[in-house]
Amino acid sequence: MDFKSAAREVLREVGHPLHYGDITELALESGYLASAGRTPQNTMRARLSVDVRDNPQSPFVQTAPGIYGLKEMN
Repeated sequence: MDFKSAAREVLREVGHPLHYGDITELALESGYLASAGRTPQNTMRARLSVDVRDNPQSPFVQTAPGIYGLKEMN
């Protein structure tokens, strides 16, 4: 599963916005991310940040610095 799909699953399960570090840790613990490399939190932050910035159809919303949620839950 890619980072954005993993983030979407984690946020749906939790039901509220989370810091990208927490999203990453929960995704790893749940098995949504199998091999995340050396800096998975940085990768998660980059993927979510770019998606929110560049994709008007993004399912994500940034609610505070480093905190991401799902538009469908707002």
